Amino acid sequence: MFRRPILSFLILLVILPVSVFGSSLEAGAVFMMIFPGSRATSMGGAFTASEGDVFSTYYNDAALAFKEERQIGLQHANWLPGLYPGMYYEYLTMLFPVGEDLNLDFAVTYLTTGETETGEEGMEPWTTYDVAFKVGGCLQLSDNFGVGIGMKYIYSFLAPESVLEWLSRITQTSVSGGTGQAWAVDLSLLYIWNDFINANLFGMKWLRTLRIGAALQNFGPDISYVENGESDPLPRTLRLGLSFGLLEEESHKLNLNLDLIKILIGVEYTKFKEIWEDSWKAGGLEYTISNLFSLRLGYFSDRVGQRSGPTFGAGFQYNKFHFDLSVDQEIYDFETANYRISVQFSL
Repeated sequence: MFRRPILSFLILLVILPVSVFGSSLEAGAVFMMIFPGSRATSMGGAFTASEGDVFSTYYNDAALAFKEERQIGLQHANWLPGLYPGMYYEYLTMLFPVGEDLNLDFAVTYLTTGETETGEEGMEPWTTYDVAFKVGGCLQLSDNFGVGIGMKYIYSFLAPESVLEWLSRITQTSVSGGTGQAWAVDLSLLYIWNDFINANLFGMKWLRTLRIGAALQNFGPDISYVENGESDPLPRTLRLGLSFGLLEEESHKLNLNLDLIKILIGVEYTKFKEIWEDSWKAGGLEYTISNLFSLRLGYFSDRVGQRSGPTFGAGFQYNKFHFDLSVDQEIYDFETANYRISVQFSL
């Protein structure tokens, strides 16, 4: 059991979003900005235009429009133990083809900061958590163009009523609520440009494919955690991505992914320089040999939020099973460990 006093609880509500998300502090439901999937995160989160896997339910539903098999994926991460050892982050996702050109997808996001207590005698500890449920659909409109849409229900539990009553007594102010809920919509598209350049070099074909992806995410009403209090906007996000198939041979594949990610909160659209500086940039390389082993390298940059650094990962796939591991702890400016483990299986 991990115990911490009420001061740490207040730090959790105030300091943690600053440390992890910087200028995105204005957003509520900040757990929706944590990237899932070991393959994607090992490339810095640059996954909007990738050919995708079942974790594309987070990055771009449209990438799943071209899949033909049922798939299930699960990710686990002991999330930033350098901040709170009790935190962990789970992501479960599924894909179901239901028609010739139509697929349905589902996802569940879960984050808990572990057990919290006030230190007050006789007051039971409690567990804070955030959860989101998503159902989406993706449609293949042609051989090279897909679109997607997703609906989300978001629920956050910060503290029970007994704790809020206790806070009201010690602060002599009325505090009520302790939970928040909201719904949101995602829209996405993916275009595949075949025979982009298709150059022959050293007996191999290079730059055969360019993928272009875009997604608008988490668009919905604000979320409020305190009754009759101020509400916070959801982390409404624009993702733009390019994915280059640098080398696409039977035994060797090399892909380069590039993403630009912008949280659309408090944006002054006439100030392009500020918009650019406050956007997240991500890039990643993935090399796969014989469709068995993959090595990945990425870089993520959030200049305003002071999160920048390399990311790493590797994957193994055999038949219909995929296992992936990623490390992105170097992007944070405090000592921590941050590993994601993902498994995928096609049915």
